[in-house]
Amino acid sequence: MSSYLSKILTITMCLLGGALTLYAQNESGEEVYTDSSDVAQDTTLIEEEPWPLNKKGEPKGSQFFVLSAMRLGTDLRPLVQSMTESKMSAYTLYADFMIRNAFFITGEYGVMDRTKENPDADFFRYRSNGSFYRFGIEYNVMKRASTANALSFGLKYANSTFDQSADFYSSGNDYWEEGATLKHLTEKNVNVDWYEFTVSLKLVLVQNLTVDFGFAYTIKKDFPPTAITKAHIPGWYHNKDDRSRLNFQYRLLYRIPFWPMYTEPRQKKKQ
Repeated sequence: MSSYLSKILTITMCLLGGALTLYAQNESGEEVYTDSSDVAQDTTLIEEEPWPLNKKGEPKGSQFFVLSAMRLGTDLRPLVQSMTESKMSAYTLYADFMIRNAFFITGEYGVMDRTKENPDADFFRYRSNGSFYRFGIEYNVMKRASTANALSFGLKYANSTFDQSADFYSSGNDYWEEGATLKHLTEKNVNVDWYEFTVSLKLVLVQNLTVDFGFAYTIKKDFPPTAITKAHIPGWYHNKDDRSRLNFQYRLLYRIPFWPMYTEPRQKKKQ
């Protein structure tokens, strides 16, 4: 009888030791091999493909030429000038199309109406009003580092068409006994164009709201003959007759996403 009880006690101790061993292995992170045929598996935590696939088994939007997003906004510089100068009104509308995260096709349109008065200058009153546009392409050197922020280099073309007028005093002619008189000059549809080499840093403030710090080295082509002045050109925003200069833009943009942006090439889904 005692031998029978000793056998039962031995078997019980072995089973208890095995159970404790399995429990210790499970707590320590080691794998426990069990027969999965009798256990119902929970598949709710299995991650699915994050983006829909095309017919080739590739994520939609992962091709080279795909429109990832569009940004809309304005340049704050002319708005600030309009608020600080009582006789200036200017604004710009900006848009760009993001090809994946590598290229930005940009376009901009703006207007300006500016009046300057100075009794001590050659022109007593001067006014320039017109519009401009610029477009070009930028390349993002941070395309693999971030889908939100960007550092881009670009080349753009700009054109401005405007009217200008000036009131000035004529000293008259003493021989004909003509005194000083106020005369008026007007020039219509003055046209000037230039090229821009740009550097732009785009930083996300909050979701989809982006600030764009831009520097542009502008090179103006030959200016058409004018009897008034070559300054105060819409889009040029400068008061000197310079063929080239360094311009600055500070834009506020909002991004409208389309397709997802991929920073790395995606592998095809295994069949």
